[in-house]
Amino acid sequence: MSNFLKQQKEAREEKTISLSKVIKKEKRRNQYTIEFKFGSDVDVSKLKQIIQISQSIPAQISLHVYFRLESDMLFPLQLDPYLQLGALPIDPILYNYRIVRYDKHQNNYIFYFEPIDRPFTPLEVVKNTLEQYHPNLGQQFELFHFNILKLDNLPISNEKEVQEYENSIKNSFVVYIQKKQKGRITTLIKSINAQYLQLIGINEEMLQDYVNQTGLLPWCFPNENQQFLKILQGMFQGAHRQLKNSMPAINYNGQQFEVNIIPKKFHLYDQEDDSYLSFMYFQQEYNTQIIAQNQITSNMNEYFNRKTKIPQSDEIKYDQTRRCNFRKI
Repeated sequence: MSNFLKQQKEAREEKTISLSKVIKKEKRRNQYTIEFKFGSDVDVSKLKQIIQISQSIPAQISLHVYFRLESDMLFPLQLDPYLQLGALPIDPILYNYRIVRYDKHQNNYIFYFEPIDRPFTPLEVVKNTLEQYHPNLGQQFELFHFNILKLDNLPISNEKEVQEYENSIKNSFVVYIQKKQKGRITTLIKSINAQYLQLIGINEEMLQDYVNQTGLLPWCFPNENQQFLKILQGMFQGAHRQLKNSMPAINYNGQQFEVNIIPKKFHLYDQEDDSYLSFMYFQQEYNTQIIAQNQITSNMNEYFNRKTKIPQSDEIKYDQTRRCNFRKI
């Protein structure tokens, strides 16, 4: 069985157990508990005034920049740069979903989603918007949209095939797990591995803090208009046909470089609720020398605003005449 499928089932079982527990808490009463009878002659003029409290709500994604479709397609539209992690754009999956759980399993970081209740966007609106970037992009989108909703001649795999493919992955990768049912696709899980964090120039501490602070995820594809066009064309053509293609990527520091995307899809059929579970893997091949580990450490220090220098082991010397180690300044 797929590792991600195992994690999903365990998470579902934990949720079921939690919901089945009934906690009964008796109302506490003591000598300070006073009954207040409404309509009585009690003088309420001495009650304390209610103070109005203003709380700053964290910035959210503006409503006018998203598309929601039955095909659950993702569009990398430009958002507020203040919500970005360094130079990394925001993963468009968070336009229509919120993260409800975050797990780490071995070398993988797994995010569970639930959809945000928003109306679906008419196809013509999306098509007309994309044609502003390129006249053929609207037609490519429409074809891709209906193709991924089709269930005719859908190749069905088994869990063993998915597991074998997962075990064979050596590169940086992203996987989306989606459910197809009644003409609609819903994304359940996204997972990335440690190599993907290296690709985008961050580490686990930065990722965890960013998710906790914003509820968002970083993405490795730039948002500039020309790059945006190339990314969409790559999505529409390469992902559906499972063709290897080259796309521009960006890291935390703003460095742009080419990555080879290797897509792979699996579909599992669930007889119980007449649905399909789709696994969409995207491996990334790139020059790993672009960003070194010490640069990632520097990025972390910058992100957390840490300016203290930790001395290296070779900088510390030992003096026989003293009782402790010392470092020459």
